[in-house]
Amino acid sequence: MQKKTRINVWVCVAILFLIGVNWFYPYSFLSVQKTLSFDADNIVVEAYTEELNDFAKNYEFSSEFNLTTERTQYILQMYEQEWLISKKPVKLKKNDLEAIIMEVKETREILLELAFRETYSHETKDYLKASIKSCLDLEERIRYLQNSQNNSRSTLTRQFRNIQGEFISNFDLYTSFYHSYKSDLLEK
Repeated sequence: MQKKTRINVWVCVAILFLIGVNWFYPYSFLSVQKTLSFDADNIVVEAYTEELNDFAKNYEFSSEFNLTTERTQYILQMYEQEWLISKKPVKLKKNDLEAIIMEVKETREILLELAFRETYSHETKDYLKASIKSCLDLEERIRYLQNSQNNSRSTLTRQFRNIQGEFISNFDLYTSFYHSYKSDLLEK
């Protein structure tokens, strides 16, 4: 009887250990679900969503072909990801990080295309360069998060909030680029 009791105790301890690892280290190699529930600050999300909606309403899609304006609709997709604009908690699986990186890479590729195919003023080029550099920084941060297995739940939440802040900063850079571009068009 005593041997059976010891085995039951060890099984219970192992189960409690795995539950603890799943909770405190959601992306660890021992974690079963590899999911983190990200609950963004509602004030930040509300302000960001308002800026995003204002920009989306105000950017003009002209009937004549204009590469910058036409590509903007694809760039906006990066900024409209659910985890960035949701006021409710969003479950972020470790595999979702690859989709987030792909969005950033696609946006960076579009921005590089604009840099080589369009002619901009010096100020507009500076905003575009800053936006491209910001995309590279975002990729690096997300890749670091993707490769980290030993971060606790609180560290991961803080890192996701930092990345969310970088997305918002990147959006501000892109809107500055776009507004500078539109100002240049009006001056011509």
